[in-house]
Amino acid sequence: MIGVPVVMLAAGWAVIAAMASTPGFEGPRDTVSLIQLIAGPASFDSKRVVVTGYVMLEAQNTAIYLHESDAVYAISRNAVWLDVPLGDESHRVQFHRRYVRVEGTFSARRRGHLDAFSGSLQNISRFDLVEPRPGPLVPAPH
Repeated sequence: MIGVPVVMLAAGWAVIAAMASTPGFEGPRDTVSLIQLIAGPASFDSKRVVVTGYVMLEAQNTAIYLHESDAVYAISRNAVWLDVPLGDESHRVQFHRRYVRVEGTFSARRRGHLDAFSGSLQNISRFDLVEPRPGPLVPAPH
């Protein structure tokens, strides 16, 4: 009986080792808030992260913002630069001015256009639309 768990454990480690040595596999990622990235950039520097926020895809404003109003009022310190090409118009139309979940490698040193942002996401591998919650918001009972 002891042999089965040991074999399963060894098989699990073998899969992890194979994934880590596979080109394109960039290791584990943390799901974090933009607030965490902005407040403690050194803690996440060079790490894979997944964040959700309001995305702008414009020439000098390619960023993920904490909130839509931060983008509207150009509060770039409440945003992280997105290192993505803007060439594909269909991609831009799909995600521009929408809430999006993005995965990439965070850099505390690279801060986007004019160093105006609170870091950047590079090597982006995921862009997923985040849909609003269905139904009306119900106030909490008193």
